[in-house]
Amino acid sequence: MIDDMDRLIGMVAPDDTALLAGVEDAVWARVSERKDRARLGHVRVAAVALALVVGVTNGGLMLLAPRPEPSEMRIFTVSAGLSPLTTLDVQG
Repeated sequence: MIDDMDRLIGMVAPDDTALLAGVEDAVWARVSERKDRARLGHVRVAAVALALVVGVTNGGLMLLAPRPEPSEMRIFTVSAGLSPLTTLDVQG
């Protein structure tokens, strides 16, 4: 690979060396960009894994928690059947 690069650089005419002026900087910029993208990918995977662990833990703890007793306020729920439309046999 190095031989190919040396050959390609040698093919450039001496007058066209200005074209090679920013090549090295551009290469290193792309290398650092790829490293940043890879690092961002690792952060995303870690965030998803952490969210999954928190969700599973929270769900498991909620299963172990005691169920609350029915509240006296349940007469105000929709399922209580106390809506004025219930007596009119309105289907919705």
